[in-house]
Amino acid sequence: MIGIKLALLIAILVAGASGAAMPLRRREATGGERLLGWGNAFAAGVFLAAGLVHMLPDADRTWTSLGHDYPTAFALAGLAFVFMLLVEHVLLPEQAHEEVHAPSGERFARIAERHQHSGNALAAYAVLIALSIHSLLAGLALGAEADLSRALVISLAIIAHKTAAGFALGASLARSGLPARQSWTLVALFASATPAGGLVGAIVGEVVDGHLGSGLEAAFLSIASGTFIYVATFDILRDEFPARGGRFAKWCVVTVGVAAMSALAIWT
Repeated sequence: MIGIKLALLIAILVAGASGAAMPLRRREATGGERLLGWGNAFAAGVFLAAGLVHMLPDADRTWTSLGHDYPTAFALAGLAFVFMLLVEHVLLPEQAHEEVHAPSGERFARIAERHQHSGNALAAYAVLIALSIHSLLAGLALGAEADLSRALVISLAIIAHKTAAGFALGASLARSGLPARQSWTLVALFASATPAGGLVGAIVGEVVDGHLGSGLEAAFLSIASGTFIYVATFDILRDEFPARGGRFAKWCVVTVGVAAMSALAIWT
């Protein structure tokens, strides 16, 4: 299981770096915004069902087995949700907020604007921090996931969203005026956030046993479920659906993601 998770984490790292590389290497991507939007929408569906159908109930059962009568899983998920809301919608500078929450189509359009409107380094760093936080938490969830089939589907969703998030970071860096070496260093930090979280989650799951191990796994799942629900709603659906055109197609893709992840609950 560790070997499979390691391979998945490497794939996620490559996806994040590849997404950021597109605007940094000044590639023109004809029609790419549609695929990026669909991939992001699918990720939203999977994240939503993963949080509500799988991770939150699993965490609640674990907390209950540990003797917690209080709904700890739901409380931690709620705290994770409002924490991400604080980070991405309150603390972010305005320019960074626009970069993080631009619809997929606008991210492509902004590549062409980078020479006309120079950004600032602070916004790029803020985008990096915001995107890396929920990437790290998503990695913790993947690392703590004991079921292989769920881990595979969650990884697919993370890859789809990581590519879109990487593109947002790359566009911000391309507009920031930062030196190329510094920009690629920031890309590497972002790309490695999910694998780092995944390794921590996997190691904790393998090394820490007993009551403490179960408690840590339940805490990871609780926090990650709140993060997944936030990412699906406020970070993806809120951004993708206001964009004109293709809303029904995106809704279909979201529904497929929810249905696919929910169907796994029958066998897992």
